[in-house]
Amino acid sequence: MRIRFPPCLCALLCLALSTVATRSLAAGPKKIVLIAGKKSHGPVGNGIHDYPWSVKLIKVMLDNSNVAGQVRVEYHLDGWPRDEKTLEDADAIMVISDGRDGDLFEEAPHFSSAAHRQVVARQMRRGCGFLTFHFSTFAPDAFAKDILNWSGGYFDWETDGRRKWYSAITTQRAEVLPATPGHPILRGVERFSMREEFYFNIRFDPSDRSLVPIWTVPALHGRSDKGDVVAWARERTDGGRGFGTTCGHFYDNWKQDNFRRMVLNAIVWAAKGDVPASGVAARFYTHAEIKE
Repeated sequence: MRIRFPPCLCALLCLALSTVATRSLAAGPKKIVLIAGKKSHGPVGNGIHDYPWSVKLIKVMLDNSNVAGQVRVEYHLDGWPRDEKTLEDADAIMVISDGRDGDLFEEAPHFSSAAHRQVVARQMRRGCGFLTFHFSTFAPDAFAKDILNWSGGYFDWETDGRRKWYSAITTQRAEVLPATPGHPILRGVERFSMREEFYFNIRFDPSDRSLVPIWTVPALHGRSDKGDVVAWARERTDGGRGFGTTCGHFYDNWKQDNFRRMVLNAIVWAAKGDVPASGVAARFYTHAEIKE
C-alpha cells in the first residue's frame, strides 16, 4: 500500500530536510583562503615582508593547532588564485601582500583590478570574512568606501590624490596592549613588547560604531583617540567580519606567542569559527618543518 502525503506536508518535509542540510554545511570546517603577494623587500630570506612564507606558516600552524578540526586552509601565491572560483565558498579571505604607496609598489590584490575588486565585493555581500595584514592595509582614498566596509580601516597614503600622508610609519620596540580584552580575538593574548614597523594614524570611519580596537601602542602618540590603534575588527551589516593589523613587517615576530595567537584568533573569528577560551594554540614552525 502506497502512502500519499498531502502536497503541503511534502513541502514542509522538503523544507525541513533543506534546513538540516544547510545547518550541517554551516557546521562543517570553515574554509580559509590565504592570498600572498610576491616578496618585494630585499633578498629572499631577509625576514622582511615575507608573504609566501607567512601564508605557508599560517596554514601549517592552523593545521596543527587546537582548532585544526574546524578549519580548512589553503594558500595561493603570486597575488591571486589561479582559479578564483575557490573564493566563492570561502568563509574568510586574508591578504598578505604589498600595497601601493603613491607611485611605488603595486596595489594590494583585492584592488589591483576592477575585476578583482568586484570578485571580493561579491564575497563580502554573502558575508565572507576579510582580513588585511601589514602592507596590504595600504589603500588609496578612491577605494576608501570599500575597505572601510570590508575590514574597517586602512593606511591612508594620500589626501585628495596629493603626496601627503594622513597615516604614519615608525620602527621601534614598543609595548603592545590589548584594547578590548573581552573580544574573542584577544583570548589568551596579553600585553607584550616587540620590535615592529608600526603603521599608525590609520583611517577609520568615525561614525562606525561596529569598529573595535584590538591592539594599541601608546608610544606611537597618534593624532586622534584611535591614532595608536594597530589592529582592529568589525562586524559588517552583511553579516561578515573584518579585521586588519598593521603589524607583520618582521617575519621573526611570528615567534612571539602573543603575536601569533592574536593573528590566528582573528582568522578563526573572521571565518565565524569558535575561538577557544585560551585562544588558538599553535607553535612556530621553521622553514624546514613547513616544507616537511
